[in-house]
Amino acid sequence: MRKMARTVLPFKVAATEEPMTAQSGLVLHGEFIRGLGVHRWLEQEMPKPGSKRGYGAIPHVLPFVLMLTGGGRSLEDLRMIHMDKGLRNLLHLDTLPSTDAAGDWLRRTGEGEGLAGLDRVNRRIVAQRLRKLGRTAHTLDIDATQIVAEKRDAAWTS
Repeated sequence: MRKMARTVLPFKVAATEEPMTAQSGLVLHGEFIRGLGVHRWLEQEMPKPGSKRGYGAIPHVLPFVLMLTGGGRSLEDLRMIHMDKGLRNLLHLDTLPSTDAAGDWLRRTGEGEGLAGLDRVNRRIVAQRLRKLGRTAHTLDIDATQIVAEKRDAAWTS
């Protein structure tokens, strides 16, 4: 490891061979998912692979969630997760399905019992969070759009 000379700021810069990630926020999200117990629920609720060689739900779902959280919009955006060694090391994502395998899994999941399983996992997550918050109901507005207006006479909508 080679150190650079310190100049004005009170920190040192050093080179490293360790994998790094530009997606550090996704590490927190991945740990949050694991802490909620989503891995266990996916194992319980999702159908098993048809062959003994196939991937289960966990190696498919976590990369999808991370990709979507990180701003991805298509299957090809899963490559961001595949290529990020630092992120994969931190989240212990040792084996990941290819984008083709992920697309095949999505199609099979949509046709079979997979959607019902994902629905049960989602309901468990929501129920757990509502219990933890001490609430019996919660309103989610998935179509909320903020329109910034710099008009003095603009009024709040209800």
